[in-house]
Amino acid sequence: MMKKSDGIRAAAPVILGVVLFAAMVVWLIAAVGNASAATDEERLEQVRQSVENGITLCYAVEGAYPEKLDHLTENYGVVINEEKYLVHYECFAANVRPTVTVIRRDN
Repeated sequence: MMKKSDGIRAAAPVILGVVLFAAMVVWLIAAVGNASAATDEERLEQVRQSVENGITLCYAVEGAYPEKLDHLTENYGVVINEEKYLVHYECFAANVRPTVTVIRRDN
C-alpha cells in the first residue's frame, strides 16, 4: 500500500516543472515587452539622427542651415513618418544650428 507522502513526492517534479514553465512564459512575455519599448526608442532616435544628418549635409552643401524642416525633406532625403512622430524644428538664424526635438505621437 502507498503512503500519502509517496504520492506527493512523485508529483513534486511535475509541479516543479509546471511552475518553472509558467515562470519562463512570464519572463518571455516581459522580455518581448522590453524589446518592443527599446525598439520604439531606437526608432525615435533614428528619426532625430536623420534630421540632424540632413541639417549637417545642408550646411556643408549650401553654407547655411535650412530655415524649415520641409527643405530637408524635399532636398536631402530626410523621411519622417508624420503619423508616428512630431518633429519640432526651430531655426534661429542661417549660421546657428537649428534645434530639433522629436516626439512620438500617441495613437
